[in-house]
Amino acid sequence: MTDEHVISLVSAGIDVGTTTSHLIFSKLKLEKVFTPRGVKFEVTEREILYKGNIILTPLLDGQVINYLKLVEFLKQEYEAANISIEDIDTGAVIITGESAKKENAEELVKALAHKAGKFVCAAAGPNFESVIAAMGSGAVNYSKNEKKTVVNIDVGGGTSNIAIVRDGDIVDAACVNVGGRLLAFDRENKIIRIESPIRIFEDDIGVKFDYGLKLSENQKRILARKLAECLFEVLNQKIHSNSAKKLLMTNPLDYEGKIDEFMFSGGVAEYIYKKTDHDYKDLGNYLSDEIQRIIRETGIVIHEPTELIRATVIGAGQYTLQVSGVTTHISDPDVLPLHNLPVIEPKINTKNITENNITNSILKSLDLFDIEEGDEIVALLFKGAIGGSYAGLTTFTKGVANALQNTIRKEKPVIMVFDRDVGNSVGNVMMRETTATKNIISIDEILVEEGDFIDIDIPKAEGQVVPVVIKSLIFSN
Repeated sequence: MTDEHVISLVSAGIDVGTTTSHLIFSKLKLEKVFTPRGVKFEVTEREILYKGNIILTPLLDGQVINYLKLVEFLKQEYEAANISIEDIDTGAVIITGESAKKENAEELVKALAHKAGKFVCAAAGPNFESVIAAMGSGAVNYSKNEKKTVVNIDVGGGTSNIAIVRDGDIVDAACVNVGGRLLAFDRENKIIRIESPIRIFEDDIGVKFDYGLKLSENQKRILARKLAECLFEVLNQKIHSNSAKKLLMTNPLDYEGKIDEFMFSGGVAEYIYKKTDHDYKDLGNYLSDEIQRIIRETGIVIHEPTELIRATVIGAGQYTLQVSGVTTHISDPDVLPLHNLPVIEPKINTKNITENNITNSILKSLDLFDIEEGDEIVALLFKGAIGGSYAGLTTFTKGVANALQNTIRKEKPVIMVFDRDVGNSVGNVMMRETTATKNIISIDEILVEEGDFIDIDIPKAEGQVVPVVIKSLIFSN
């Protein structure tokens, strides 16, 4: 920290993907900015300190990721970067594509986050991965600087993550099970890896995939052609084949505006932009050929992004972070970090703020999400004015405490998120005026929406900032 207005954090991003695993270390510069709604820290600069080596994601068998090999790889990378676990201030571990479907995926990502520095983690949902890939590839900055609407397609080993970016804002996202490593082969061309989505094409080529089976060059090209055609059905918002419908993992795109350019990132993009000709013994180079064929035939305009295969890991290490601080209230830091907290927004009539109004609004919102109060930890999101005076804050906090009686009784964290700089005031009043006297986490100035999930890390820089990872699952225009 150079002065009270500038903070530097070292961030790590770790991506365990379908085909490859790698990490990145970044230095984030946060500056104190004064906004009409108060004072906050914002990330103003990002510097890559170390781009890690890339390895094939190790598997014990088709359904289990080799945790010990990954830990050994991370240890070597930390040593190569001359960075220790104690040097890491924040970061994210994500597991993406088909790797996120493996039997030990959830346990593995939590364990890796602990081993790598006890920072926040995220088993990336398909839309979340689309967002961070678009940020990490440079598509968001390019769209903002050039005032263009672009589509970033991150084509990896198991999935293609799509994000539509208009003037720097991500306005739509989708994901389809199209990737280069849905099948993999040994040196003798025998199948050694089969991901379930590829089986929908067995009837089309008249072959039932099995380990040890050999495929001809023509069969591989047919598979790649069908995968590429399904991808462009989704991109063109003309999903007519049963195959594309089955491969779609999210809601289809519904953006109705003009698209200026297409950008490709991910491992397959290394082939598309002629950065490599390495044969990984899978469908990657065949899929690239078919994507390029469709580009030529349709005449779409493509632009090369700043990052290709490392887009997702850079997004994880640099762009998942928001910070709350200065006006934040954390009564018991020991309860942090917390992961995968659903964000719920009680619909409060701000013109009629009474204890009953607040209580009923919270209970109704929990009921809409089928959440029994006190059974799980949630983050309650409040937008707009909730009472500026001490009396008004007292009414508000008593209403919240009345709604969360089971949470308070079980000594689970009471988590409140505000769009205005009232977090510290609300937390202090709640401790003084209600039965909630501990485990209060009241953060503000965070851009989040109902339906998102958040991770809240331990306070950094002598408590001035609280890192928060936003996992956006829903997008709208």
